Amino acid sequence: MCGRYSIGDEIKELAQQHDYSIPSDFDPTYNAAPGQSLPVLSHPHPNAFSLMHWGIQPFWAKDQSKRLINARAETVAEKASFKKSFQQRRCLIAADGYYEWMKGPDGKTPYRIFRKDAPAFFLAGIWDTNDEGKAYFAIITSEASPSIAHIHDRMPVILEDDAVVFWLSDSEDFAGLQDILRPFDDQQLQAYSVSKAVNRVSNNLPSLREPLS
Repeated sequence: MCGRYSIGDEIKELAQQHDYSIPSDFDPTYNAAPGQSLPVLSHPHPNAFSLMHWGIQPFWAKDQSKRLINARAETVAEKASFKKSFQQRRCLIAADGYYEWMKGPDGKTPYRIFRKDAPAFFLAGIWDTNDEGKAYFAIITSEASPSIAHIHDRMPVILEDDAVVFWLSDSEDFAGLQDILRPFDDQQLQAYSVSKAVNRVSNNLPSLREPLS
């Protein structure tokens, strides 16, 4: 799964490269967590980031506080909770890295995983609205790339640069869209352990991204 990531000032490089606009009220977050309002590109506004809450409210949930933060790449095109969003409401989530926890004899150790070849990149996602018209998103996950599978067996789908436009298009080539939801290139991934301070959502400092000394 993917339950925590970061996006700092690196989002400005993405915006400059592709002429995207950034919301004036966006603040860098080094410990993005479900429920927070975070920058997303969506089909209606492909050139402007908007802030959406992380965690889709499923239509069938009796508990209105329940949120689905991830959607599996293997079933996102079929599962009732996600199928319509996969077909009509795809989105891109800006990130500079994400966190995952590896189980060990002394508990869980947090790791930061990122692209060596890009300071910021896009995660594949879907979005929806609730009865009040508020927008929410979920991050799509796939099997982990072999080089990081020892940390966790799932990872967020990091889109290759040439797949970004296709994912945000209005294409109905659903087989082709699902085909790009795959583990990222091992050679471009890097991981290192970080401070357990990242465990606490209220901690939000650039130092959370630094390697554990």
